[in-house]
Amino acid sequence: MNVGGSLDGLLRRWEEQHAPNGETCGAIDVVDVEVIRPGRPGIVDVVAEMDGRLGHAVLAILCPKSPLHPLGTLEEPILGTVEDAEGTGVVVDALRDAGALRLLLEAVEGRSADEGLHDHRAVSVVRDDADAIVLAVDRRVTVTVLHWLARGPHPGMALLAGLDEAGFNHLAAPVAFWRRSGRDLGVVQELLAGASSGWALAMSSLRDLIASGGPPEAAGGDFAAEAFALGTMTARMHVALDRAFGRRAGDVASWADAVARGMGAGSKGRSGAQLIEALRRSGLQPPAIRTHGALHLGRTARTDHGWVLADTTPGGTAEGSEEPIYRSPLADVADFTRSLHHAAAVATAERGPVPAPAPPGDLAAAWEARNRKAFVAAYLAAPGIGALVPADRRVVRQLLGLFELAHAAEDPGSPRGAA
Repeated sequence: MNVGGSLDGLLRRWEEQHAPNGETCGAIDVVDVEVIRPGRPGIVDVVAEMDGRLGHAVLAILCPKSPLHPLGTLEEPILGTVEDAEGTGVVVDALRDAGALRLLLEAVEGRSADEGLHDHRAVSVVRDDADAIVLAVDRRVTVTVLHWLARGPHPGMALLAGLDEAGFNHLAAPVAFWRRSGRDLGVVQELLAGASSGWALAMSSLRDLIASGGPPEAAGGDFAAEAFALGTMTARMHVALDRAFGRRAGDVASWADAVARGMGAGSKGRSGAQLIEALRRSGLQPPAIRTHGALHLGRTARTDHGWVLADTTPGGTAEGSEEPIYRSPLADVADFTRSLHHAAAVATAERGPVPAPAPPGDLAAAWEARNRKAFVAAYLAAPGIGALVPADRRVVRQLLGLFELAHAAEDPGSPRGAA
């Protein structure tokens, strides 16, 4: 199968569909091509340099009269045509056609066509965004294929693999990683039965509370038990990450300096400035580990068997970087408490002003405080976490306050960063 002469045009059309706002510029430089399945139908996997990024296009080559089985919301899966030894072929985005996707999955899993086609019938789109497409196949597995690749191992995939190898079982177990030339292209994972987003469950709890008008503990949708379970899960994740990637000596002074720079002069308030200065002078060097990096309710899910980490993005790296950052695990905890705050703020705005005695803002603030307390208490009580956070609870509170100040800097209009 030879698509060389037509490849640039096909990739340009692919880029138009996957680039932000359809914006494209610059030349396309093909880095790697693999013929996954020759003939008709055929699958060709292409990695190409596109305007400073590595694009990942999975192309299916079909007979001209082959029926299409479109997936997702893409209006036009056909990218063009190609001429090769097999004659004329119609080229489509293989991730937007159910038949082509089945062939791709068989190759990624290392199964033959005869084995796979009978198993993989129903295909549906779980998520489709600028970074990746996630598909559920036959209610058995999910397939995540990255549209844009890291230069080496993808941080989120590395985090997923590390957690799995360390025995962390609060996740959808990976069945197969799709890799080539040192780059992660995608992953096949077990499909989690009965999964509900942590964000959706938290919002349901808040809506129930605001509608009932009573204290959070008396509401039918009290979330405290779930927040407690999430705190335990987060601690287990950090213990597993320590086991998988090791730890380093942290530098509290440098963390405090970074928060101060992010907040700018005059934006910290007196108590914030005092906290930053106290930690600058503390000389503390608690353990630093590779953390999740952006832990929030939307990256968790409640399944029939309990809570799971549903998304390992960004893999413990800073935005725009592929290098992992080692930081206090309490930074992840602050990320999550910020998410609780954000949920409360969204629920308050959604309901709007209501007369006393139970304004939504007061109820939501009580919900946030109750669930923050449950989450942090469970986290600190989890076995093994004592080796990763300071034993002095006063210092723990100070560090949490520091990382929460960083979130407040991201949204100066909120005291706790409801972004």
